[in-house]
Amino acid sequence: MRRYEAATAAVIMLIAAVAMFDTRRGALPDVAGGAPGGLSGGFYPFWSAAVLFTFAALVVLRSLTTPQVATGVFKDRRSIESVLTLAVPMVAAAALIPYLGFYLMTALYMGFFAAVLGRYAWYWIVAIAILFPLVIYLIFEVGFRVALPKSIFYDLVRF
Repeated sequence: MRRYEAATAAVIMLIAAVAMFDTRRGALPDVAGGAPGGLSGGFYPFWSAAVLFTFAALVVLRSLTTPQVATGVFKDRRSIESVLTLAVPMVAAAALIPYLGFYLMTALYMGFFAAVLGRYAWYWIVAIAILFPLVIYLIFEVGFRVALPKSIFYDLVRF
């Protein structure tokens, strides 16, 4: 299991390093005042990639230095089912984003997980499914002015 952890974390480190390299110009606040709020477009991606790189490096370090019991990738059938319960909806959500858009897909995805895995009451499911995409909308569309993918229903419902 240790090899898989280290390899996965190393791949994540590589992806984060590429993201950091691509956005390196925006890493520091713009003191010249050319960007709104003093932050250029690369500030958030650079630092989020830097945090991801740091924690992936810690996973590599931990997986190589901490003694671990030799086990297989999955302990039993139930382990595989729990991974598939997370992975299949995630892949389906990613595949449906071009059609349902980011916000509607997020509402369905979060509502599904709140209902199926969290077993929350219906009012919490509705609150999560509405508030989570709304917060994402406010952060990205209003705050960062970054348009996320819209659904095929965008002309009918402007969200």
